[in-house]
Amino acid sequence: MSISPKDIKKTDFRKAFRGYDANEVDAFLETLSLRFERLVEDNANLSEKARNLSTDLEVYKENESTLQKAIVKAQDITEEVINNAKKKAENIIKEAELNSQKLFQDMEKEILNKKHELEEIKLRNDKLVEDVKLFFLEKLNEMEEFIKNRNIYSMELTHVRLKDEIKEDSDDEITGEVKLKKVSINTTGSGTTE
Repeated sequence: MSISPKDIKKTDFRKAFRGYDANEVDAFLETLSLRFERLVEDNANLSEKARNLSTDLEVYKENESTLQKAIVKAQDITEEVINNAKKKAENIIKEAELNSQKLFQDMEKEILNKKHELEEIKLRNDKLVEDVKLFFLEKLNEMEEFIKNRNIYSMELTHVRLKDEIKEDSDDEITGEVKLKKVSINTTGSGTTE
């Protein structure tokens, strides 16, 4: 059974002999009804606050749940980003290692090619030097042969001339003296006699 402040004010008591003083009871009931009214208002206010707080609490719980889900999602995303970054880094490192190995192999191949080229150039150079030496030796031999043949030819010519001169001199003078002539050989092709 619920009692309102108006019920307290309207309540009438029977009058009895040797009972309570009616004015005191009325004053007490008036005070009691005012206090009860205040308590009912406070109770209503507190109930409203409790409902508001309960609603706020539900909102906070929903927000907390949402935040927890967001935190879990953020952690998952963070882990995924970290894992992806690690995989990317590993791939970049592997690719860099493969590229460096390929570059190293290409450089080694290039060095070997250059060494082969250098060896070929050295061989061609040695052959060229050898060919030039042989050429000069052949030309020197030809020159010596030419000079030798020329000397022989010049000596034969000189010998023939001397014979002719001796014969001419002997015809003119029969003195028996032989004139010696000095012969110089010019490599340009003409021999001179003195």
